[in-house]
Amino acid sequence: MTALLLLCFSFLLLSGCDGTSLTEKSSGEDGGISVSSHPGFITREELNAILADQPAVPSKADKRIVSAVMPHHLTAARLINDLMQILAAQEPGLIILVGPNHLNNGNRIITGLDNWETPEGLVETDQPTVNLLLKNSLASRDEGTLSSEHSIGSLAPLIKHYLPKAKIVPLILHHDVTLQEVNTLLAGLEPCLNEHTVLISSVDFSHYLTRVEAQGKDRETLKYMQEFDYPALFRLGNDYLDSPASLAASFRLAEKQGIRAFHVLGNTNSGILLQNDMTQTTSYFTLVFYADTDSD
Repeated sequence: MTALLLLCFSFLLLSGCDGTSLTEKSSGEDGGISVSSHPGFITREELNAILADQPAVPSKADKRIVSAVMPHHLTAARLINDLMQILAAQEPGLIILVGPNHLNNGNRIITGLDNWETPEGLVETDQPTVNLLLKNSLASRDEGTLSSEHSIGSLAPLIKHYLPKAKIVPLILHHDVTLQEVNTLLAGLEPCLNEHTVLISSVDFSHYLTRVEAQGKDRETLKYMQEFDYPALFRLGNDYLDSPASLAASFRLAEKQGIRAFHVLGNTNSGILLQNDMTQTTSYFTLVFYADTDSD
């Protein structure tokens, strides 16, 4: 039964990614620009099924999380729930959510002011932070492209459930966004980065491989991540991960705060979760960077 539910989730994103209609909700806090809401990606029933897929032994954290890496493929619900439970205890007020622009549409770095509909209510966008990025030309507003991007939309319901008061800053990156562009983006976010903010890299890892092949790619990727080897990571294609630049955002933010190590909460792939060695897989990591208590 669990395998069947997970198989349904693997098709879920396809059905939720083609809705582009927006429902106007309010006027913006940015001088009259209209702010609407992106349509929901999942139903209440689907959210309930996702929330039911909990880890047998939840992870624990005794330090503040600065940044993290999380899948957006909902087959990995168990890993997502595990990390979100830790964040729920921390209660950050702002989530900077950085993921791939899968279709590579629009400008290189895209954000938006519109809120996100979920089965449990709206996830609000942090308009002052988004407006800061827009004012400094660090990102472009493109609600149409953002509305169909599951690296943001699939996680919005989980953020609303576990962090009901948190606001988000959605950011999606072209495939060829460089490390320098990531550094510039983080520099622009500096005024908003404090102990109440967590940056999440919404990243899936190896794609379209067998379970064994995916595990081999993940071992190689983990080595590069442990070495903070950005040139190697940025050379990797979709058979390793879907967005080196999005991944680098959480790593570089941690480095800027003197953090050079991360903790692996989970690593698996859809072949293992679906108990199917013949299927083309997507693999997943959940990683967390803890604040240095000496400088926190």
